[in-house]
Amino acid sequence: MKPLSNVRILMISMMLALSGISINLQAQDAEHRAHEEEAHGGHNAHDEHETQSASVDAETLKALGGEIRIAGPGTVRQTVSLPGEVRLNKETVAQVSPRYPAQVVDVSARIGDSVDAGDTLAVGESSQTLQRFPLKSLIRGTVIDRSATLGEQIQPTDAAFVVADLSTLWVDIALYPRQIGHVQKGQPVRITTAFGPDPVNARIDYLDPVVSEQVRTGLARIFLDNASGEWKPGMFIEAEVTLSESQGDVVVPLTAVIEYEVRQVVFVREEESWHPRPVTLGAKDRDQVIIQSGLEAGEQYVAKGGFTLKAELLKRGFESGHNH
Repeated sequence: MKPLSNVRILMISMMLALSGISINLQAQDAEHRAHEEEAHGGHNAHDEHETQSASVDAETLKALGGEIRIAGPGTVRQTVSLPGEVRLNKETVAQVSPRYPAQVVDVSARIGDSVDAGDTLAVGESSQTLQRFPLKSLIRGTVIDRSATLGEQIQPTDAAFVVADLSTLWVDIALYPRQIGHVQKGQPVRITTAFGPDPVNARIDYLDPVVSEQVRTGLARIFLDNASGEWKPGMFIEAEVTLSESQGDVVVPLTAVIEYEVRQVVFVREEESWHPRPVTLGAKDRDQVIIQSGLEAGEQYVAKGGFTLKAELLKRGFESGHNH
C-alpha cells in the first residue's frame, strides 16, 4: 500500500474537522430547540390541545345518539338509597269489639268492604241478657280483618273487625348506623318500588328517637298520601334520601365529561367545530356534576355523545402520525 501524501492527509483532516463542527452545531441547535420547547410546556402541548377540534355537524351527532345543550345553572344532590316498607297508618286503624260477651247472630261485612263510620258490621246477642246489639264501625275505611263468624262467642277483648282508613299510609325507612346522624326531618325523599305505582316525591315526616335494640337500626317515616289507593301495605320500597344540595352556575350531566389526553374535557362549540375544553369539576351526584371552570353559562356543549368526537380526534392523530 502506498503511503498517503501530505496533501491528502491534510484534506482528510480538514473534512473530519468540518464534520465534527457540523455535528456539534446540529447538537447545539437541537439542544436549543429542546430548551425552547421545555420553556413553552413541551412542544407547545397546550396550544396544540387548544387548536384541536372535531367537525361533526350537529345533525350527524344527534343521529348517532348525541345530545347538545346550552350550559346553565343547576342543582347537584348528595343522596343515599335506603330500604323501606309501606305499612298501615296506625293512627287511622280501628278495632270493633263487643262491649260485653256475646254470640254473633248476624254478619253483614266482609274483608275488603268499604264502610262508613256508624255502619253495622255484625249483630251480637248478649250472653247474659239475650239482648241484641249492633257492632258498628268507628271510622270510615276498609275492612282489613274479620274474626267474627256466625254463631261464634266473642269477648270484649276480641277484635271482631279491623277497619283501616287507607287514604294515608306510613312508609318506614330503615336507617343504618352510619346514616342515623345524616338523615333529618324535612329532607326530600323519592320513593320507588319495583312493581307498582309511579315514583313519589315526599319528605321525611318523623324520626324515631330510639334505635332498635335488636338490629341496631334507626327509623325514618313518611306519611304517604294514598288517595289513589295504588300503594298497598306490605310493599317493599327504595327510598332515595337527599342529604344535601349544592347549587352551581354551570351544571352538566356526567355523560358530558370525557377523559381525553389524561384530562377531563367537555366538547364545546366554537364557531363550526367542537373543541375538547379542559374543565375543573366540583360536587357531583349520580347524574350531574358542577363545572367550576372551563365552560361558561350560555355556551353550547355536547351533553351526550362526546365519545364520537373523541374517536374522530384520535383517528386524525393516528393518521397524521401523532400518538397522543
